[in-house]
Amino acid sequence: MKREFAILGIIVGLAVGFGLGWFIPPLLTAEPEGKTLLEEIQDRGYIYVGTDEPWPPFEIFNVTADEWQGFDVDLSAMIAAHLNVSLRMTDMDFDILIGACKAGTIDMIAAAMMVTPTRAEQLAHSVPYIRVTEVVIVKTASTINITSLDEITAYTVGVQSGTTQHDTLLDLGMTEGVDLLVYPKANILMAALDAGTIDAAFVDEPVFTVYAKTYAFKSIFTVPAEPTALWCRWEEPELMKEINTVILNAFGDGTMDLLIEKWFG
Repeated sequence: MKREFAILGIIVGLAVGFGLGWFIPPLLTAEPEGKTLLEEIQDRGYIYVGTDEPWPPFEIFNVTADEWQGFDVDLSAMIAAHLNVSLRMTDMDFDILIGACKAGTIDMIAAAMMVTPTRAEQLAHSVPYIRVTEVVIVKTASTINITSLDEITAYTVGVQSGTTQHDTLLDLGMTEGVDLLVYPKANILMAALDAGTIDAAFVDEPVFTVYAKTYAFKSIFTVPAEPTALWCRWEEPELMKEINTVILNAFGDGTMDLLIEKWFG
């Protein structure tokens, strides 16, 4: 796992090299009307962050402890502390998070959301803060074996709606409701795989690692993935500047390494 995170040094180097303006160049000369979102957040005293749980170890609501937990939650809490406001997390289906952020229902997305051109056309993304792999998983007793991702189209596969895994399998020509079954939440997806409703699932590797502690699953194929970032509206460069400051400082002082060790081992 630690090898997969080694790329983060390169990511940070690129961020510093290009400067924060690489992420928000068209907006620096825009004339804001009224209060900025950053000012509104500081006036109201909290930042409203949308996420999709359960997607451990990134985000999960611990019912027993009655609290949000996870890598993205800790990172969001750091941003809230930096802004001197409290953190309010809200759970949404993954595929509606972007629309909710664009509409102003939430201020920021923290949901293990990978950077893609399609998403970047709709929202601004932060400096990437982690990069993981994606995996095809099956039940431990399964005899399915593939040597390329397109071979998975011969089976019934499950994904979470709106994810990059969902997009990838659609691009391979899989048909929703036929050989591709789409689920709103990760726990429902994993239960479907365990029940035999689907032959395989396509998820983030750390998510598989967590659920493999509960279910008899194994990984049969690994796919490189795009880096993960936080997201907010393009029209709010002031907020994005503060988000990026927290992420870059966390890399600089070792806090990010501690978070990675805490949640990914």
